Amino acid sequence: MNENAGEVMGGIQHVKVSYTNCFLLKCRGGYLLVDTGVPGKYNSFLKKLSKINVDVREIKYLLITHYHSDHAGFAAELIRDSGAKIIVHKKGVPFLEEGKWKEKAKKGVFPNLCIKFLVTLHDRLFPHTSEYPPVEIPEGSHILEKDDFDLLKEIGIDGIILYTPGHTEDSISVLLSDGSAIVGDVAMNFLNICHTRHSPIYIQDFEEMYGSWKKLIEHGAKTIYPAHGKPFSAEELTLKS
Repeated sequence: MNENAGEVMGGIQHVKVSYTNCFLLKCRGGYLLVDTGVPGKYNSFLKKLSKINVDVREIKYLLITHYHSDHAGFAAELIRDSGAKIIVHKKGVPFLEEGKWKEKAKKGVFPNLCIKFLVTLHDRLFPHTSEYPPVEIPEGSHILEKDDFDLLKEIGIDGIILYTPGHTEDSISVLLSDGSAIVGDVAMNFLNICHTRHSPIYIQDFEEMYGSWKKLIEHGAKTIYPAHGKPFSAEELTLKS
């Protein structure tokens, strides 16, 4: 995928912010943005928007796939300037409102020792990367508790929202009618040099993760668009390693 912005894949506009893939979907009256990048990258995001002739005020909705800082890092700034409504799972709201997650998040595991070493080293070098400006949930936002088959259609997007835990307990994914699945971190294509096939680099529950993969496929996912790494065929999620 393009390192900057503007690549359109199956109607999905890709905007890469640092190492996070964010996605713009055309909706009624503007755009839905799936995820933001890390804290401190808001101005970089705005510059990339300008290159594709999108004004931040055209972003009417912000869907946050889960509460981690590389997905909600500048959500507060974006909401301030755009007036966007949030779409998020209920279990993520307390973390967003506090702007931090490591101390209170459900504990998980790493898929292998290589990933554990890299993440531990990163956390020691950058100890505050789990923190970001607290997010005030705007009035009229959509707080989900399960799968939602209607909301996206109501705002002009032909797709559904699936509850896909495993990486975190609040993870949600967007599945479009053409089989394009924007999945946040429930699956990845990242750090493959020492990586278990397409699993996140941090997993709260392996069985939930595999269950979410199965759910995506059962609902018609064909192409996975992860927040980290390049798109890949959903068929690869059936290959556990």
